[in-house]
Amino acid sequence: MSDCEFGYVQALARDYLCHVLQRPPPRPGPDRVSRLLRAVASAVQRDAERTLRPSLDDLDVASVEAARAVFQAVVRQEFADGVVNWGRLVTVFALQGILAKKLLRARVALDPDLDRDRDLDADTTEEIACFVAEFITSQAGGWIRQNGGWEHGFVQKFEPRPGWLAFLGAAGQVLLCALRQLP
Repeated sequence: MSDCEFGYVQALARDYLCHVLQRPPPRPGPDRVSRLLRAVASAVQRDAERTLRPSLDDLDVASVEAARAVFQAVVRQEFADGVVNWGRLVTVFALQGILAKKLLRARVALDPDLDRDRDLDADTTEEIACFVAEFITSQAGGWIRQNGGWEHGFVQKFEPRPGWLAFLGAAGQVLLCALRQLP
């Protein structure tokens, strides 16, 4: 399977959700791309959650449909200029993590017996991974192929080296700006 195909991107999205929800990774275990994506997207997600806490607290994500609507509004705005780059793609995964955690908190509020840190059912996780993968493959699949794919382009861009953290900061700012624009 090409690393630009829907199934591959869906597996990355699923793996990142498992990471965010502190679940064991799906079989087989995470590969080099997944491990690197976890590290990079988690850093962006933590920064966004810290910086945007009041705005995120006001965000209503009580269903997968609500999560999808917020996701589509943010990514539509983030990619409105037609520019695709690895930093913006990382923010898509960070946004996925933020929305999954918001959805989990909303469900825990309705059913306190749920495990606060880990309990989004498999169907919900799959739906979220699916709409993330649909967006990435439809809007950025060609760009990903032209820029080395996940295995080469992404890994080369984000393997730890000097300047990596500065780029993460810039990627995080893109997500922060898009989230601040939400009504």
